[in-house]
Amino acid sequence: MAVIALTGLPGAPGATSTALALLRTWPLEEGRRMVLAECDPDGGAILAGALRGDAPADRGLRNLTLSSRTEDLVTAFWPQLMAVENDEKRNERKRFLLPGLTSPDQAPGLAPVWSSLADLFAGIGRHEHDVLVDLGRSGAYGPSGILALRADAVLLVMRGTIRSFHAAATRIKTLRAHLDGESGRGSGALGLILIRQGPYGPREAEAELGVRVVATLPYRPDEAAVLSDGAPENAKFMRSKLMSAALDATTPIRQHVATRQARLTSPLHQRLLGGISAS
Repeated sequence: MAVIALTGLPGAPGATSTALALLRTWPLEEGRRMVLAECDPDGGAILAGALRGDAPADRGLRNLTLSSRTEDLVTAFWPQLMAVENDEKRNERKRFLLPGLTSPDQAPGLAPVWSSLADLFAGIGRHEHDVLVDLGRSGAYGPSGILALRADAVLLVMRGTIRSFHAAATRIKTLRAHLDGESGRGSGALGLILIRQGPYGPREAEAELGVRVVATLPYRPDEAAVLSDGAPENAKFMRSKLMSAALDATTPIRQHVATRQARLTSPLHQRLLGGISAS
């Protein structure tokens, strides 16, 4: 139904933890599934962090690339996913993770694959899957940037600090240019997820950066450590302030995506695209 790209800033503002929180709280209708693809060219953090290195490293983005050399990418994709949790009532697997690269040295080998991967995400997004793409700090730019260009929404995760505001201003300028370019879906796809650390809130972020704050999350480092570093998870974790806020955030994020999809499929938009193509 949707492909949502999350990107971050220098200084670890929490893009991967946010992606994991959304993966675990995203409401799934009957028959639908959620996939989180860790596509940070600087290397993934989930296997070593949230999964504490206990999960096997024989699945993920790098292995998908190797497998795609001998078989169709779609066929190679599904065996690389790891189930995050089951629906206990039905014993169904509904939430999945595609682990990322284990080293930045592996990123150059993916250059020919990013575009096909973007097509794959769009394809399964139309067939009973929602896809979260964690692009890390640099994945929205360069060869992997095609994943952001073709996403239904691109959400920049930032904090309410001066340092984060300065970094976001530069990144947003670049993202706007890319998304408004010939291959992008328009900078209206852009939105912010604001971590409520620091003196500045949604109003200041929107006024300063000119981008809508789609959702906010509390700054809860102890709770976030479960997602970032595999800290022990107790029975109350899913009802914690962080995870409750993540669940609340899914509604405005889905609304943002639905608004974008409706606009992109509107007759007026299609006519405008036709006029541009003919000129």
